[in-house]
Amino acid sequence: MLPSCLGVLVTRPVEQAEGLCKLIEDAGGKAIRLPLLEIQPVQVEDIGLSRLRHLEHTDWLIFVSANAVRYAFELLGPQWLNSVSMPKIAAIGQATANALLDKGVAVDLKPKEQFNSESLLAHLELTDAKRLSFLIVRGEGGRELLADTLRQRGGKVEYAEVYRRVAPEIDVNGLLASWRRGDIAIVTLTSGEALANLWQRMPEGDRELLLHTPIVVIGSRMAKQVRELGAVHVFEAEATDADIFDAVVHTAQEINKTHQPRG
Repeated sequence: MLPSCLGVLVTRPVEQAEGLCKLIEDAGGKAIRLPLLEIQPVQVEDIGLSRLRHLEHTDWLIFVSANAVRYAFELLGPQWLNSVSMPKIAAIGQATANALLDKGVAVDLKPKEQFNSESLLAHLELTDAKRLSFLIVRGEGGRELLADTLRQRGGKVEYAEVYRRVAPEIDVNGLLASWRRGDIAIVTLTSGEALANLWQRMPEGDRELLLHTPIVVIGSRMAKQVRELGAVHVFEAEATDADIFDAVVHTAQEINKTHQPRG
């Protein structure tokens, strides 16, 4: 359970936020919705569509996010992977793997530790990529580490980009007023783009509000990003709603300890 009406800022895109918001509200907290990103489908180029539809020469199909799964299936239909020659399937993270399982697709490889490109690349199955062909399903303009490393290991790598991230307008004045009133006790941030959008839109003199509020982030890379900005209390989670919620509960407990009178 959470302290009554504990304010938790949920910054996920609208279509992905409600699961976490419900967990927070069912536990007695107050979910404050502030989507810092919008996820939009893209008009996939003919070459990208061809790559997705003709997988007979692809050894590994790698999904980088649950959004990659969602928009690929929206583009190609629910039976997409049942109607093509099946490569091995890799997912970066449990949330991505869960999205694939919801589509009836078994996952052959996912990181066991940090849910990121570095952890996926550490698996023995990918350390020797010679003569292997990879298709990475992602959003526009993602990280290049995965593709670059697989190419260095001898693999052939192509992309199919099926969505884009867009920074929406946010009510900064309303947000700051809530923060100053003490309505926001914990912040959740699930992507570097969301962090950048929030940071850029906050007036420089008000950024201390963010830096001195406990922040739950996804993985060690994001934790490093917010600490480099000067954040004081940073808690890491995995990308699923349940893991983020557990981190919020743990963070609330830590807050409660610091406010308890000493005997």
